Amino acid sequence: MGALRLTRDEARWLAVVAQGLDRRPFRRSPTKAEILATIRRIGCVQLDTISVISRSHETVLWSRLGSFDVDLLGSLYDPDHALTEYWAHAAAIIPVELLPLFRTHMEWRQAREGWSTQPESRVVMDRLLAHVAEHGPMSSLDFDAPEEANQGQPWDWYGIKPERRALDALWSNGELVLRRRDGFRRVFDLPERIVPELWQTDPPSDEERVRELGLRSVSALGIMTHRWLADYFRTGSPQHIPTTRAKSLLAAFAAEGIVVPVEVAGIDEPMWIDANLVERLELMREGRMRPTLTTLLSPFDNLIWNRPRTELLWDFFYRIEVYTPAPKRVYGYYSLPILHRGKIVGRLDPSFDRKAKVLTIKALHLESGVRVTQALATAVVGAIEDLLRFLGGEPGAWRLLHANPATILPLLDRADTD
Repeated sequence: MGALRLTRDEARWLAVVAQGLDRRPFRRSPTKAEILATIRRIGCVQLDTISVISRSHETVLWSRLGSFDVDLLGSLYDPDHALTEYWAHAAAIIPVELLPLFRTHMEWRQAREGWSTQPESRVVMDRLLAHVAEHGPMSSLDFDAPEEANQGQPWDWYGIKPERRALDALWSNGELVLRRRDGFRRVFDLPERIVPELWQTDPPSDEERVRELGLRSVSALGIMTHRWLADYFRTGSPQHIPTTRAKSLLAAFAAEGIVVPVEVAGIDEPMWIDANLVERLELMREGRMRPTLTTLLSPFDNLIWNRPRTELLWDFFYRIEVYTPAPKRVYGYYSLPILHRGKIVGRLDPSFDRKAKVLTIKALHLESGVRVTQALATAVVGAIEDLLRFLGGEPGAWRLLHANPATILPLLDRADTD
């Protein structure tokens, strides 16, 4: 029996289903347990400091859950100890039970040559560990900057405090664990107070670690090449599953019936789908259970963070333009892709005035070939209103400055989202 043959639309549907972006699971406000279940489903949520609308990780969860109480997310860190953070896909929120899977990387960090292995650095790090042991959780704000230090610059990664760099090294090494965030400030504690099994039990074997991360990647991706599988969990550049191992891992998963080989129209590369999605695929082919959600995606959303995958599956070229000089920007400082019923149909560039509680859409661009209809305009307005509600604005407290094509403007004005 040969590989299943999929259309491009079917491949997209499976990807959004795996990410929980096909439909909203409820209309009421999600519970803490449901927020945690969403994070577990997608494996990790990438963090970023930019806050044009909300923090990226909050936007990622809103895209899937709708408006939710952000304070519930904080309580999942502390006192629940259900969430922490590590280099899972760059710096990312993870369920605390995943932390031991990254112990190999922590040990590599401890052993490699670098700042943290220098004797003078180790003195600072040991002093911080003793301080946490005696006085409890701490952050870099617990220390004053050196009197002789120059003024820090916005682009400084570690700032001007040696303690801040030491805290980051201790966290990367697994000698400290992130306990909570106060605002966006990280507060660290000893591992034994948060996840004792990290160092007090034997670590997973390399085979167990790779297999578990592979299984979670399969579930979160839905449809994959071996390169996409390897990319899902990575530190920023090094992958937790090397690309060469991802290929043999998928072959083993196929032999076990965990994944099913597929061919996708227009993509000349071996691909697989999560076997758990085969039944859903059959339903979608019958016209049932297809994606219905229209929402906006953070630039760091799990669905699109692999840019080559986004281009190949959705024919959507996306680059964040935060670091592009304003005159050279095409779509805007912080444009959000518009996901509509499994397709990425455009992007918009928002800015939220937290004092006035007004959302400004500086530009809305539809992709070439997207048909402008009243149904699409109504769905886009619904997504904008949904975002506005999450941000704390009143219905209708948004404005659009520019649209391309302009023919969508009158349809947006007539949109009825009730």
